Amino acid sequence: MSTSISGRCRCGEIVYEFTSPPTRKYLCYCRDCQQFTGTDKIFVISGPRSTFRLCQGVPQSYELIADNGARINRAFCGSCGSSLFIYPTIDNVLYSEADDVICAAVGSLDNPNQFSPEFAVFVSRAPTWATFPEGIECHA
Repeated sequence: MSTSISGRCRCGEIVYEFTSPPTRKYLCYCRDCQQFTGTDKIFVISGPRSTFRLCQGVPQSYELIADNGARINRAFCGSCGSSLFIYPTIDNVLYSEADDVICAAVGSLDNPNQFSPEFAVFVSRAPTWATFPEGIECHA
């Protein structure tokens, strides 16, 4: 049985896969994620970069300093604009080995229904109209 998790951008130019299950599944309400997605949050899965493979295409990316001070890269499709990956470049509050982590937007997965969020971060930065799923741990 394959443990591969695949995803792609809306136009299909960028295709990727993870070769093992994610280590974390969470919602992020930070302002950077709001601007990246155009909504109140992003739902991501994360895992070691060594389990991630870009199968087709080359995404566009940019580096920024996140709300928590971490230097991160955000990747997207240059043709259709789909938000795809986030990969930290320095240690931050969620990862002790940030250089080995990549996060994929669950909305870009071929089967986004296979995962549910386990926790939420930066909820204090969420818009006043944002909602939070019941039963998950929320961190300010």
